Amino acid sequence: MIYTIFALAHLIFFFTIADMFNAKKIEKIEDRRERSLATLNKVQVLFRNILDSCKVTYEVEGMENLTNIPKEEGVMFVGNHRSYFDVVIGYTLVDRPTGFIAKIEMQKIKPMARWMDYAGCLMIDRNDLRQSLKVILTAIKYVKAGISIYIYPEGTRSHGETEEEMLPFKEGSFKIAEKTGCKIVPISMIHTREVLESHFPFIHPQHVKVKIGKPILMSELTEDEKNHIGSYARDKVIEGIKELKAKEA
Repeated sequence: MIYTIFALAHLIFFFTIADMFNAKKIEKIEDRRERSLATLNKVQVLFRNILDSCKVTYEVEGMENLTNIPKEEGVMFVGNHRSYFDVVIGYTLVDRPTGFIAKIEMQKIKPMARWMDYAGCLMIDRNDLRQSLKVILTAIKYVKAGISIYIYPEGTRSHGETEEEMLPFKEGSFKIAEKTGCKIVPISMIHTREVLESHFPFIHPQHVKVKIGKPILMSELTEDEKNHIGSYARDKVIEGIKELKAKEA
């Protein structure tokens, strides 16, 4: 219970007192990429404080697969999604302006929605095809401008007994990589569900393991792989999960 209180305390402080000082500074930054970068630095501090206070640690393999990509280059991050802590940990890992594609219901939480907009996050309504298309088109513009996009192509958190039991990846979101030629960076995580969702609403200390896979380039794939890029990327994420578990075992 105490760790849940710590996490909520950090969130409340950030979206109230800290918000009064930081929001006006962020809003003065007109360039979208620079605004996203300034937001990244501040939100990463928040998320690291949450992880530290909740005694959630993580270790990362393959960080060089990300750092070898020029930081001014927008990429598309794709990962498995079993917990809200996927987002918290994932955002502390990125080294460039990055926005998530999130469900439209997040707009109801006004302070959080404002900061998500600063970061370059986009809200998608899976039940509205026209709105979803607009979000993908905006994401394409962002990537071309050097703002990376982080997506969970399953579309929602999966509830399988193991991390390998993932939902199919939605192919439409990969139009971002198809139209921009950007690199797709697969990110695999294990043990995030044990932090919160396995015993919601209580947060438990946990050690999470992360693997950043080798970037995928659409131009290097076969026609069949391009036509089923969602399945191809999903296989790479599962491959990373299996490697993490094999080393752990």
